[in-house]
Amino acid sequence: MTLQEAIEARHSVRAYKELPLAEDVVKVLEEQIALLNREGNLHIQLILNEPKAFQGTMAKYGKFRNVGNYIVMAGKKSDDLDERVGYYGEHLVLLAQTLGLNTCWVGLSYSKVPGTYVLDEGEKIACYIALGYGLVNSGCKSTK
Repeated sequence: MTLQEAIEARHSVRAYKELPLAEDVVKVLEEQIALLNREGNLHIQLILNEPKAFQGTMAKYGKFRNVGNYIVMAGKKSDDLDERVGYYGEHLVLLAQTLGLNTCWVGLSYSKVPGTYVLDEGEKIACYIALGYGLVNSGCKSTK
């Protein structure tokens, strides 16, 4: 899948199959995250097989189901953190789409699960990105 095809196909998905991510997919994501962390001065982290962050009341309100994989978008507090998170996060969202995954940006509908991620002094979480193999007809589909 080309980047243009990923842009056209990508849509938010809130319900996922209960499948672990393929090892080769995880490797590609981890390599890209390491690159984007350096380039964007961020602390992005891939969390795998951890369902607790999306089992709370807010996640149920947001209609999230079977989210066991997600990306923590974090970095040092700064005036441009949200802009950098959006820019580099969208790179990951489109990469995930090319790898056969679905995603959903998540601003409030998650719980912070101690021990699943690391924040250095002065850092904060801007948002999460839910990630996985989406269920058919879940989330918001494009009208194409």
